Amino acid sequence: MITRITLENFRAFNSEISVLLRPITVLIGRNSAGKSSLIKFLLLLKQSLESQSDSFFVTEGSHVQLGHWFENKNTQSKNRCFRYNIEFETHDLPGAEVRRLWSAIQKKRIVRETADMMVLHVEIEKDAIQQYNAHGSYTVGGEVRYHTKYRNGSQSVQCNIDDSQILNLLSARMKYEQFLRFTRRKDTIESILYSSIEDQFIDPIRNELLSLQHLSPIREESQQVVQAGSPPAGEVGHRGEYTIPHLARIFTKHELRSQAEFISRYACEVAGIDDIRFSSQIDKLLVQAKAKNRDTNADCSLANFGFGVSQCLPIFVQASMMVPNQLLIVEQPEAQLHPTAQMELGTFFANLWTTRKVPSIIETHSSNIILRIRKLVSKGELDPSDVSLVYFYIDDNNGKYTSNNDKSVDVKNIHINTDGSLQKGLPMEFFGADILEALNFGKDDDDGCDGN
Repeated sequence: MITRITLENFRAFNSEISVLLRPITVLIGRNSAGKSSLIKFLLLLKQSLESQSDSFFVTEGSHVQLGHWFENKNTQSKNRCFRYNIEFETHDLPGAEVRRLWSAIQKKRIVRETADMMVLHVEIEKDAIQQYNAHGSYTVGGEVRYHTKYRNGSQSVQCNIDDSQILNLLSARMKYEQFLRFTRRKDTIESILYSSIEDQFIDPIRNELLSLQHLSPIREESQQVVQAGSPPAGEVGHRGEYTIPHLARIFTKHELRSQAEFISRYACEVAGIDDIRFSSQIDKLLVQAKAKNRDTNADCSLANFGFGVSQCLPIFVQASMMVPNQLLIVEQPEAQLHPTAQMELGTFFANLWTTRKVPSIIETHSSNIILRIRKLVSKGELDPSDVSLVYFYIDDNNGKYTSNNDKSVDVKNIHINTDGSLQKGLPMEFFGADILEALNFGKDDDDGCDGN
């Protein structure tokens, strides 16, 4: 799981920002304060790993469109380089035999040449191979110069297993490499062996980034009838465009009953829809979804429920297909939902971690989601160490005048205490806007604009 991301000179971020990630990470802050920049960075990494392009980063693709690489430089920064650092914690590591082999070949040369042959020799103590749940910590870093092409820069990967350093890769061959793909001359047996085992250690973090799923802030509306078929495996799409085909597949296959029950539970608790079912039309080429309104018991097409249903249903369907430690990123999950339903979403994300071990990054403007998460912490149903509240704000240099009057985005990682209270320094503009508004009843408005 990703535990921290540090970025400098990327889109909204001029100075270095450091974001603490936990199993439930909630991003809050005003519009254009940098929350989406962090999400776009993660999508950029996934897109770059999926691509067969020879570019280090692939800025244009199916997951994110960021234009030319040099266009992502912060406009106020005088630095010409982008710097990043990502920390991971994982138990998904190469097997014990591979780890012992790697340790053995680093201690001595395993290829011996004679006059007419090459001999490979390595010894691994059998009783030293123990199957246990080893803990790995990774640090992935890099510095990439902004240019029309990826010419200058470096990338590194460090891996510690049980506090012992296992891997330390550093390369400045930016012209010949892609993100998390290191080049090594493979014209010797030793170099081939080294490269192969190095990949075994890098694969866990590649897989984590490749497997993340994202839902954008605007999801597609449900349709009356949809074409049956084979949607992309394990994903509903950024806009939820494959939600209903996946929903039909899950609700019509007996072996997926547990997923159907998971979706039904939260569709009812959050959106008030019950008894979801499907009927086929025209030789099963088309399917229609129907459900009941929990409050009125009215039976109607799923598409005829409120717009909020089409906005939250993709979240539940996507979550039902996730596996432990697979990251789910959702922007504005509260869209079109009333305050009570938003609170139930807080319970959903909490249970997604506590019962299914699926971590999430939630970008939201809803204080109600956070209020429910805080309540669950206060009741002991959620560990405060499992929650990270990240506040994005625009720093005005503490009100001090600067020659160019530049303002920069900064972040504050806010912790939740065991009683559900928040660490000092919580942003009143987010948590107390209604109180501040009420205190100003009858006073002249001051919107911060001169009106000219």
